[in-house]
Amino acid sequence: MFDTNITPPNISKKNEEKITTFIDLALEFNKTHNIFVRKNAKEVFEKDIVDCLPLTSEILDKESVLDLGSGGGFPGILIGILKPNNKVCLVESSSKKCYFLKKTAHELSLKNVFIINSTISKNNNIGKYDIITARAFANTEKIINITKNNTKPSTKYLLLKGTIKKLKEELEVLNTKQLTYEIIKLDNKKAERHLVKINQNE
Repeated sequence: MFDTNITPPNISKKNEEKITTFIDLALEFNKTHNIFVRKNAKEVFEKDIVDCLPLTSEILDKESVLDLGSGGGFPGILIGILKPNNKVCLVESSSKKCYFLKKTAHELSLKNVFIINSTISKNNNIGKYDIITARAFANTEKIINITKNNTKPSTKYLLLKGTIKKLKEELEVLNTKQLTYEIIKLDNKKAERHLVKINQNE
């Protein structure tokens, strides 16, 4: 099911199989628990896997990752599959979705993936991370504000966003004395998508 024009060549056969199993598990669970709106494996691959793949290439080996509002596991589970040497913590407020995420991590033997069933707040104590990711979770300002306890000077944000117009509106309110950002337009044939990388100024 992988399109070689889309899938990076460094994805091993074993990881391709894990991603395929991940999609199958999501679709099966979705039949009774409605974790996302997708009809088949091709749609999940095109709308979710392809959307999240560019983000994974921005994460270095052994960097710790905090994924906010992981939902059906995008990008958190995908990062866990492709980055086995990285500790990946998935925060999700829905118990139903957490059950699915834990089940998936177990079935795929993702020893590096940890699920936190919680609503993240400013006063959280879930530790500091090298990378903070989010997709369809909250606006950029809110993400920055509620993760102040989770950053160190070198922490980088990798956020998957939609249209450039809306993204620029979100970024206008950021304090550019404290933060610098880069917008990357993603080659997504299904929708206008962007990856924004945010670094803290030292």
